[in-house]
Amino acid sequence: MKFRTPIEWTQKINSPPGECQDRAGWKEDGKYCMPVLVMNDVDVAARARELGYRVPLGIALLPGNFLTAGSAAELRFHEAVPSVRSAWRSVGLIDVGLDRRLRQSPNQDSASPDQPVPLTVFFGAGLLQGGAGLVTLALGMVAAVLTERPGTGVDPRDVRFDAIVERPGQNGCACLEYHGDAYELVALARPVREIWAGRQTIDDV
Repeated sequence: MKFRTPIEWTQKINSPPGECQDRAGWKEDGKYCMPVLVMNDVDVAARARELGYRVPLGIALLPGNFLTAGSAAELRFHEAVPSVRSAWRSVGLIDVGLDRRLRQSPNQDSASPDQPVPLTVFFGAGLLQGGAGLVTLALGMVAAVLTERPGTGVDPRDVRFDAIVERPGQNGCACLEYHGDAYELVALARPVREIWAGRQTIDDV
């Protein structure tokens, strides 16, 4: 799997790099800052076939170690996946993940028990058919689950979330890796839409 050099951690969305420090939020210049790491050239289709699963379409909850697992047997889902799926269903969003038969268990990787996997969502270009606003809706429901529902095993102030975004008309995807407050997840809707619009890196947003 091929990755380009990741962009600096804590880069600023819609603002010159280097101005974002450790937390998300609106700045005096009216621009928004949030800590995001971006990786390009993520081939989700090839990875799914390599693991023996169908290629996801639309919106899908993926195993948190989807890009790094050595085999399908090592795939691990984030603890909040069942709650997110239920919340999405309540607003008409259907998780079209890799395969219904895939055992969607929480993180139980015995090789690294102290390193939980991130909550990972695939945003396929097919989601555009329902309107770009669906991204905001999906992220809003994720944020609500992580901040309002007990039993997800998550500190809402310390969330790890990966948004894998398909590039329409191109091969591959971009991966936005967020680490921060769950309340700020909805702000990722903008870079997701910008990637769909053909922007190549977070610097273009």
